[in-house]
Amino acid sequence: MIKQNDCRLLPEIRTVGCFVRSCGAVAELKAGKTLSYRQINELWNWAKKSGCLNKNNDVKHSAPIITKAYEMLGFKGRFFEIATFKNGKMGYYGSVGDGLKSVPKFYIQKIATDGTIGTHFRVVDWEGVVVFDPYEPAPEAKKILYSIVYAFQEAT
Repeated sequence: MIKQNDCRLLPEIRTVGCFVRSCGAVAELKAGKTLSYRQINELWNWAKKSGCLNKNNDVKHSAPIITKAYEMLGFKGRFFEIATFKNGKMGYYGSVGDGLKSVPKFYIQKIATDGTIGTHFRVVDWEGVVVFDPYEPAPEAKKILYSIVYAFQEAT
């Protein structure tokens, strides 16, 4: 899987794209296929145009980015942000129905790093083990802040 600091990616992705790249990676892991660097650049541009990123390139809506990446890989389905996992506790959002709580989950973890980077996002499994870090070399986690939990529904 292509790292966010690959020279073929847009400069914005290389500097602040860890969350978007992690979103793409979730779709790639689910699909068993990888996005090309062109698709990753296209995903970034789509996220900006669709309002999933704000003017500072912070992610406002991550599930649609994962869903779009999955679609770009040739698959149909929808990802939902359903909870945060922090300090060993799952905090489901009030709008999440029981059906989504039982669907297999995907996790994007936010960590605090050293002072040069600040915070960083990466894909982890349900135990918090890193599955994919979008940056090479992977920054060291000084503190785990939380994980965002996603569910997936097949297209009907």
